[in-house]
Amino acid sequence: MPLQVHVSLQQHRTRIVSFLLTQVVSPSVLPLFFVCIMSRHSFLITGASSGLGLEIALEALKQGHVVAAGARNPSEAAKQHPEVQQLGGKWVELDVTRADTKESVARIVKDAGVDVLINCAGYGILGSLENTDEDEFIAQVNTNTFGTMRTIKGALPHFRSLAESGGATIVNIGSLVTFGHFPACSAYGASKGAVEGLSETLALEVGPAKVRVVLIDLGIFRTRFLHAAVKPKSGLHEAYVGGSVDNTVSFLDGVAGKQPGDPALAGKRIVEIVDGTGLAKDLATQGYGKLLRVPLGSDAFEALKGKEASLAELHALETLARSTDFAN
Repeated sequence: MPLQVHVSLQQHRTRIVSFLLTQVVSPSVLPLFFVCIMSRHSFLITGASSGLGLEIALEALKQGHVVAAGARNPSEAAKQHPEVQQLGGKWVELDVTRADTKESVARIVKDAGVDVLINCAGYGILGSLENTDEDEFIAQVNTNTFGTMRTIKGALPHFRSLAESGGATIVNIGSLVTFGHFPACSAYGASKGAVEGLSETLALEVGPAKVRVVLIDLGIFRTRFLHAAVKPKSGLHEAYVGGSVDNTVSFLDGVAGKQPGDPALAGKRIVEIVDGTGLAKDLATQGYGKLLRVPLGSDAFEALKGKEASLAELHALETLARSTDFAN
């Protein structure tokens, strides 16, 4: 069923249910029912065929939302995860590395009436900066950073049109590696650090149009992410063997399948953040004009908390910092 037809049917069902409620439900209970009906969202989720993206899609569907689940190979994704369609979701072809991603997203968000964009597509390179070829580094940034940029640019024209009807939400995925000490993650950290900077600025730019921007600083979750991590083709230079780069790669290889984070719970929390419910009920009004940054995972929280020490060090640099201003 085409996305626009699917959404149209949902809209008709909403009107029918609303009418029935006015006929059979006590007036004192009606407001609660209407809140439940009118607060439904339409999601576009990139990288929805696995990991966190899949968990967000499933949770959003369970909460009654409309979901367009993006995947590079939607037919294969449908075979591997039939539960998405069983719950009412629709697979859409979306490869964020393609030059026409912006146009594809613009079409999807308009056809599906999307008001929530979740940028989950991404992967990681594990290895030293010296051993990472320029082409490998560019490919990392092309997926994680430019892919995020392309989907946002495609969604924004439609999202601005929603300002009078409740606005829209963009959720970007960051990483604890931008806060913690992780050798071997230079390319991945650079790509995610750029997403964080992009998100900070984007929130300022689109807040007046009632577009909310949320950044999830993600810890290490039990997905296929580490299993699928790419190693530089040139391997590891002997200078790094037995050092911090080698040790970090070995640690991450060893922890694959035993990560502390539960991706299903992360998916649940992200949907709660979008909805302003559950543990995120106090965050419902945040993210408009100022980035809402949310760490998920105890490891991500500790990494972010570790920045307190950096703030303390900042005071010692005040005289040096201020010494470069013009005297007048």
